[in-house]
Amino acid sequence: MSASCRGDPPGGFPDSAHLLRALRRLGTLPGRPDAVVVLDDSPAAPVWRETAREFTELVRRCGAFGRVALREHGPGEGRALPAGPGRVLLLLTDGWGYGWRSGGTAAALARWAAHGPVAVVQLMPRSLWDRSALTTWPAFVWSTGRGAPAHRLRCRVRGIAPDAAGPPGTGALIPVPVLELDAGELTGWVRLITGAEPGPVPFPVTFAGRGPVTPGPRVGPAPAKPSDVAEAFRRWAPPEVFRLAVLLAAVPLSWPLIHRVRRLWVPGAGRAGLAQLFAYGLLRPVAAARTDAQPVRFDFVPGLREELLAFLRKDDLRRLVDTITEGLGPSSRRCWELPRLMAEPRAPLTVPVSEETVPWLTAQKAVLGALSGPGLEPARRMGQALADHMVVRRLGRARARQSAEHLSSYKEPPSPTHAVTQERGLEMVEASRPQSGTRSGSTPAVWGNVPPQNANFIGREALLDNLHRRLQRERATAVLPNALHGMGGVGKSALVIEYLYRRLSDYDVVWWIPAERTSQIVRSLAELALRLGLKTSGEAGTAVPAVLEALRRGEPYEDWLLVFDNAESPENVRGYFPAGGTGNILVTSRNPQWSNVARPLEVDVFARAESTQLLRRRTRELADDEADQLAEALGDLPLAVEQAAAWLAETGMSAGEYLRLFEEKRLELLDETESPDYESPVIAAWNVSLDQLEAKNPAALQLLQVCSFCAPEPIPRNLFNSLRDRSIAPELDVALRDPIRQAQTIREIGRFSLARMDHRANAIQLHRLVQMALQARMTEEEQDRMRSGAHQLLVANDPFDPENANHWDRYGELTPHVMASDAVHSEDRWVRALIINEVKYLCRWGDYDTGSELADEAFEIWENAFGSDEQTLGLAKWLGVLHFSRGRYQDAARLNASVLESYRATLGEDHPETLDALGNVAIDRRVEGEFGAALELSESVHERLLRLNGEDDPDTLRAAHNVGVSLRLAGLFGRARQLDEDTWNRKVHMFGLDHAASLVTWLGLIVDMRELGDYHQALTYQEEITSQCRIALGNGNPLTMSCLRHLAVARRKAGHHDQARRAADGALGRLIERYGEHDPESLAANLEVTVNMRHSGDLDQAYELGSRIHDQYAVTFGPTHPHTVASWVNLAVTLRLNSEPAKAREIDEEALRLLSARLGDLHPLTLVCAANLASDRYALGDMEAARELDTETLARTVDVFDADHPSALVCAANLALDLRATGAVREAEALHAETAARLAATLGPEHPAAQQAQDWDRRANCDIDPMPL
Repeated sequence: MSASCRGDPPGGFPDSAHLLRALRRLGTLPGRPDAVVVLDDSPAAPVWRETAREFTELVRRCGAFGRVALREHGPGEGRALPAGPGRVLLLLTDGWGYGWRSGGTAAALARWAAHGPVAVVQLMPRSLWDRSALTTWPAFVWSTGRGAPAHRLRCRVRGIAPDAAGPPGTGALIPVPVLELDAGELTGWVRLITGAEPGPVPFPVTFAGRGPVTPGPRVGPAPAKPSDVAEAFRRWAPPEVFRLAVLLAAVPLSWPLIHRVRRLWVPGAGRAGLAQLFAYGLLRPVAAARTDAQPVRFDFVPGLREELLAFLRKDDLRRLVDTITEGLGPSSRRCWELPRLMAEPRAPLTVPVSEETVPWLTAQKAVLGALSGPGLEPARRMGQALADHMVVRRLGRARARQSAEHLSSYKEPPSPTHAVTQERGLEMVEASRPQSGTRSGSTPAVWGNVPPQNANFIGREALLDNLHRRLQRERATAVLPNALHGMGGVGKSALVIEYLYRRLSDYDVVWWIPAERTSQIVRSLAELALRLGLKTSGEAGTAVPAVLEALRRGEPYEDWLLVFDNAESPENVRGYFPAGGTGNILVTSRNPQWSNVARPLEVDVFARAESTQLLRRRTRELADDEADQLAEALGDLPLAVEQAAAWLAETGMSAGEYLRLFEEKRLELLDETESPDYESPVIAAWNVSLDQLEAKNPAALQLLQVCSFCAPEPIPRNLFNSLRDRSIAPELDVALRDPIRQAQTIREIGRFSLARMDHRANAIQLHRLVQMALQARMTEEEQDRMRSGAHQLLVANDPFDPENANHWDRYGELTPHVMASDAVHSEDRWVRALIINEVKYLCRWGDYDTGSELADEAFEIWENAFGSDEQTLGLAKWLGVLHFSRGRYQDAARLNASVLESYRATLGEDHPETLDALGNVAIDRRVEGEFGAALELSESVHERLLRLNGEDDPDTLRAAHNVGVSLRLAGLFGRARQLDEDTWNRKVHMFGLDHAASLVTWLGLIVDMRELGDYHQALTYQEEITSQCRIALGNGNPLTMSCLRHLAVARRKAGHHDQARRAADGALGRLIERYGEHDPESLAANLEVTVNMRHSGDLDQAYELGSRIHDQYAVTFGPTHPHTVASWVNLAVTLRLNSEPAKAREIDEEALRLLSARLGDLHPLTLVCAANLASDRYALGDMEAARELDTETLARTVDVFDADHPSALVCAANLALDLRATGAVREAEALHAETAARLAATLGPEHPAAQQAQDWDRRANCDIDPMPL
């Protein structure tokens, strides 16, 4: 079968080799069964047909089956498939087919499950599964036998399945594993059904059978105006998918043009992106006319092209026309006269309107209309020609209907696309739109966190024009920040918000970043990385550098604008600016220091005319002189003017009464506070409103008082829903515990503009001056109570599981408010627990700087206030982890030692907390290179926990894992394997296969196997655990990245050098991006890269990088640390191969001395160094010395491992060369022949080491792979 088909989208699996390898394992099924690949019917089926053909070809090529068939499945077609015994069936689906909603597909799966193994292959990325009608549950699945039919699978759902599907496990429903089209996931399923891994195996499952029909999530609009459809799709779709729709609106939709535009303009969208256009109902199939031009297969819903093109900038549209034109052949160009009409709008139309040309002309008419100006005239003429053609068509159809009236009663059932449009939709929060009533020519592809537009914004025209001119000039030169600075309340943020809504069409990316704290900046940039479709994890350390580099390079968007709002400290914020690019940076700040590092633009109070205009807009009966008096009293401060205007409008209070109350409050302020002059008007204005609010709705005032102790950032309204049995103030308690009263309270606050309501984000936000006004009117006792109330709300929203990534968004929402509310000074143990959980979250998420800032401050306060109590020490342990994560090893060691002594003094030697702290000290010993001392401490902790808690306690298992780490570093791999295997089995029984605690010990076990010489089995397991970690933990998780590094080592050891180099390069890039160059895993990955360079013959490059890595090891761990010495030994191999054996010998002699003294003569590192030193001597012609050292090293290696270990065999191969060189020819030949045969038997005859051992020309070199610390 050919790889592609004319008229279908080009494809090809980038991972086809791995998919094929996974499928070949099905060859162990009994009886060589048949296989059926079924493509599910869905609106997007045209997108997936080539995928299905390619996958079927792989199934055929794997050689594991008798007959292989590809079928398409629609509602009711399940019985049409062959039902031979043992048949393997794979259903390819995107979950949007009608059968998933009707129950037809579930029923078909149940029928198929009786005949053999069945799996559902979900073609969409996992992140989009919840948008489809295919419902899955996380589960553990067991096989009941090799090749057993799917209905005999056993399953345990993790968590509680939704009631709508019925409780699984009742016997009525059959679990069917759901996979991504990924080699790792396919391997897991293959191992399950072939019995290689009988279970439990973690899989998402769906349930087959005749359960209740559930509609599933709805996708696509109900019939509506095209403008509504376009806007709804913009809000529903990922940015790259919406951009693909906008671009394709200009395209005659043939497969070659669709693929060309997607590949060149939105490469990240992929087939899954295109499928979403069909699933949403934007595209519909059309009959392809017989023509020499590219067949047009699809078209948009009528009227939708024009609406989508309104989101595309005109210069992009012109470039897109060029892209389309360049992709046309001679026949298609005859249907494409758009370039000519764009150049000569009054030129006559030359393409006749026919069934063949209508799709081409429809697209061209939409483009001309979107270009407007001169394009409108040819668009009008082309539209008239198309309309005339439609009249002729309708007349012809009418005559046809008259000649076939006997068929008029027949009613055709709705098409699948129509059914999707009718049944599937999505409720959308109304997006903020410009208030002018006009729609801009386009909107940004990525628009994030921008506050709603102020409907009452007035004036500031000169400032807006000045800002626009500046930004336009800088986009043509260089990226320099523009800083809008001025006193609080002058409307800096409001000015920027208005500018953004007026200039929507100028940018592809507009991103609003709360910048008061670095943690907020980091979190916002990490979110932007996801919105840009960058291939990073969600963790801060990976995402932030990636997004800054993408903006600098202008990929995927060149025109971007970042707004750093309320950025007080230039030193803390500048590091988060892109270092170049063609975008703009705006900063709002009260700090005038920004004028030294950015182009300043001062924002002052309103002009008097602007103040009176705003006052009279809200209160039209206000006289001119009254408005002037109010503006004068309020100092023309925009924040005060806006609040006064809102109050007057809502209450009907007269201007005279307001001025009287205002003057009273202003005089009170002069007597009671030392507020700066500019703050007095706004505080006085707020106090007028707050006095009235206190009398009318005390709960609303109390809620504002609580919020005044939070950060001046959006406060999610759901924060107020969890008070339950806690108490803040009587009136507020009642309001927060009743949903209706809570809504009324918040609505009252919004009515009088006492806080900004963001209905899109479902949050409220207080200006910092408003917070100041609220706090200033409270007594000290009231402040303590309301601050404590803020803490109680935060504690009530603590998920108490900070190491679970599912809760990281919630912890991220809490972080700024925890820090702003001065929670670190609270004596409440629940609040202190929240602080510790926030520190854990920041550590696991990767924001080490903010985590250290919070932990450092809290630790200093707690140590002074509470001494070394339990929570202080618990926090200190995590502060030590943060020190370690930031490479501050000495600080970590000092703190860990202090914590250990405190635990010993307060809890005793054998308390679990003391032993946990002792385990941290053992880690510090590893960092110091004292592997023996670390092992002694680790074993002591484990033995005592065994006595205290038994073998299966989580603390005991964690300690057992740490013993395994120390055993590996000590070179005792046999003992490590025995312990790790027992620990892993116990962890799997306790936590499950896919828990991080189980996976980290499994990785240790695989490394044990590899170092004991079982290279091929270790590689198999390493491939599996890497895939498992990607699925369970994500690509950016530290354990996943460590697995990638070990995958490179395992591939090299197994002889796959090219694959090893690719894996090493990938692991290195991710590790350095995430942790920096000095992290132990980063250094080890870099060292692996140098080894692969050497194997590839890049000796100069390997030496240059190897020298730098050795220096980094020395700086990080010290010059005599075993890992530093190991990097030196690897460097010596490169020197010898690069014709510098004398330098290599000098290094290896000193390295051998250091390793022998520190680790002993029998440590594997020492033996590797000795083997390489013998090769140095051989290269320098000292054959006797080489023979003597090889003889000694071989004997020791056999003692440590065994005679068939690869290290022993390559040492024996080298010794054979020594023997021949020193005249012992017969002994050399015998040893050479025996060693070559044993290497071929151990590693396989194709392994490079086995092939090298066949000749007498080359010596084997030994590499060192540092064990994880």
